[in-house]
Amino acid sequence: MGAMRDLSAERRSSGLARTIRRARERASSPAPGCSLPTMFLRAPVLYVQGRAAKRDIARLTGATAREGVASTVPDAAHTEEHDEHHLVVLGDSVADGVGIEHHRDSIAGRLACRMSERFEHPVAWHVIARSGADAHDVALLAGTDAARNELARADAVVISVGVNDVKNLRTEDAWRTSLSALLDTITEVNPLVQVVVLGVPPIQEFPSMPTFLGHTLGERALRFDAVAADVIDTYPNVQHYLLTDSGLLEKGKAFAEDGFHPSAWLHKKLAKRLDALIAEPKRPTDTHLLTEAS
Repeated sequence: MGAMRDLSAERRSSGLARTIRRARERASSPAPGCSLPTMFLRAPVLYVQGRAAKRDIARLTGATAREGVASTVPDAAHTEEHDEHHLVVLGDSVADGVGIEHHRDSIAGRLACRMSERFEHPVAWHVIARSGADAHDVALLAGTDAARNELARADAVVISVGVNDVKNLRTEDAWRTSLSALLDTITEVNPLVQVVVLGVPPIQEFPSMPTFLGHTLGERALRFDAVAADVIDTYPNVQHYLLTDSGLLEKGKAFAEDGFHPSAWLHKKLAKRLDALIAEPKRPTDTHLLTEAS
């Protein structure tokens, strides 16, 4: 326990130094993307297109089976529950598997399967998500007793958050505060867990989005990704997987029938990329994942 406290103190100290450095860099560098005042100038057109999008985009449900076990181990039936590894997928409608029938085909199930191959052990997945949740909502979800119990035993946590913060016109400061609170909760409960935060998707690529609205929100998402990168830099076990340059958003394959949420094909591709990130963590000496995978 003493070693863990020392590690936490070291992280806070190094995190503070990184925060100061990044703050100085922000002061001298213009933020990318679309600012909130610019959004307000575009408000008349955005309002009309936003109402049209809300009316026209199909309402899909989340995937079934928020809890499950993936195993590539032949004798997994004889494995004790306490021997399982654990994956938590936390966040918004992407984490909830909206547009997917069963979580075995979502990021949760697909990533658990890949982790099972690496560990040569069963991996249990647990989804904690709500469609429409922004970062503040997800931080509240993560803070419940049930969620904290799952996070405490997780080997890896994947977070999908940000798109609702962008489209609901939250400020960058509010986004920063909420994302920091969320990551603080996770790292307080489980200081050694590997965490991957998905970047905000390029909303302009969504087939269901009107062009002007999509490009404006896509520009806004760039600012939120920049803020997220700034926050994530202060956490040694948290990584940021940007979706803007992923090369995965093929319009014929990447989207569910609503043209807004990712398809089962994209969930599978993302799981492969995320597993590679988790397998090579930011600071290998700080994680039990690398030890158990080796």
